Amino acid sequence: MLKALKHSVLLITLAMIVACQTTLTRDIASTYHIGNAAEQLVKWETGANAVSKRSSDMIRVEHYEIPLRLLSADFESNMDSQLRDSIIFTKNGEKFVRWLINPEDSKWHLEVKAFLEKNKIDSTPKKFFDGYLTASRSMILVNPDNGATFSLKVSTDKTGGKWTDKKQTWTDAVQVRNMNKYVSATLPNMQTESLLIMDEPLAMGIKEIDQAMIMRSLGDLPTDDHYYLPAFSALHEKAGDEIAKLNGAKNTVEFWDKHLVAPIANAMAEYFAYTGAWYDSPHAQNFLVELDRDMKPTGRIVMRDLGDAFIMEDFIKNTKYSHILKDWDQKNIVRESIATGIGLLHGNEKPDWMFALEYKEYGWSFYRQFEKKFSELTHIPLAELQKTDSKEAHMSYTRKNYPLTSESWKKFFHYAACMNGEPFTLKGEKCPDYMIKKQKRIDCVKAATAIIH
Repeated sequence: MLKALKHSVLLITLAMIVACQTTLTRDIASTYHIGNAAEQLVKWETGANAVSKRSSDMIRVEHYEIPLRLLSADFESNMDSQLRDSIIFTKNGEKFVRWLINPEDSKWHLEVKAFLEKNKIDSTPKKFFDGYLTASRSMILVNPDNGATFSLKVSTDKTGGKWTDKKQTWTDAVQVRNMNKYVSATLPNMQTESLLIMDEPLAMGIKEIDQAMIMRSLGDLPTDDHYYLPAFSALHEKAGDEIAKLNGAKNTVEFWDKHLVAPIANAMAEYFAYTGAWYDSPHAQNFLVELDRDMKPTGRIVMRDLGDAFIMEDFIKNTKYSHILKDWDQKNIVRESIATGIGLLHGNEKPDWMFALEYKEYGWSFYRQFEKKFSELTHIPLAELQKTDSKEAHMSYTRKNYPLTSESWKKFFHYAACMNGEPFTLKGEKCPDYMIKKQKRIDCVKAATAIIH
């Protein structure tokens, strides 16, 4: 009896050792881990967020393996191979997709599981990625085999913010990818001194249940050459004050007026002028401040989540990308006027180092700089832009509604292709010199044609 008991204990011990060894082997075999800059982004997202403090610890996240043939897929043909191979892989001669299961979700992934079982596909969750929570439903993931670091967004019924149950639909993913393809093809042609874009090169969808998964690249952040500070962290009670003081600021409010509000105004002016789009909900979640390795702001702003936008129909119609109007949310296609806004603390909490009136002045400061820069880029008279009165909501949005029917706006729309980087309008007219001067890259054929013309 005693001998049998000892034998059982030995077997259990050996089993535990094997299990631990499996874990240890996985950890040792993981050549790549999250980089310093990406890890710092996680810490700001989860810890310097006034709405909810979350864990910045690594999570071995789960995913489903879904045959690519069962999914709707839209991804860049020339996307980074390490990013692509993190999502799409081959098993038994067939291509599969790793479909993230948000670790906080208790609802939406069950629809995915049921979809797999209906199609007689193994629905057992697998583990591969090292994952990190953010302030929202997106997760930052690291491929432990090749070091690829990126963000994935899927449906979840729990997030870190005030908006809890959020389904990621395929319909929305199509709009996101359309906008991404548009800005990827046009913005590199223009001088963008203040604007950086966080690319969204891949979307996978299950049309039957209208769910999707969207990848967001972190650009060159994993190189550790700089940091990306979320705008809500710049306005955080502790983090915002610490970074301002680190840069020698005596007044934190004034520091972020100069290094957050003004750069966002410049970035939005460039984005609006070159794409004809404006965020539907331009709050702090959409913007990140680029900092150098010494935590000093560079003056550049990273914009993300670009599918959430109003687009001006008359602008888009005069570009080569009018097809995106077909799949765009019709409520967000504007014609005779456009409602703009900025709400850096919308859905967030005010830091103690800021008074309510100072936040209101941020809104006024934004529009002063935005209108100045936008007028410079488009030649729509500054006085015309300034005629529109602003409206402020307490600790939320400052808004301006611009009429789009004046001759100045009509001229701007007529030359929309020029703001996309083309030398001619769709009707073959040469672009005005002030627009050509803002173009950063015209290929040899375009340049020669312009000279001949």
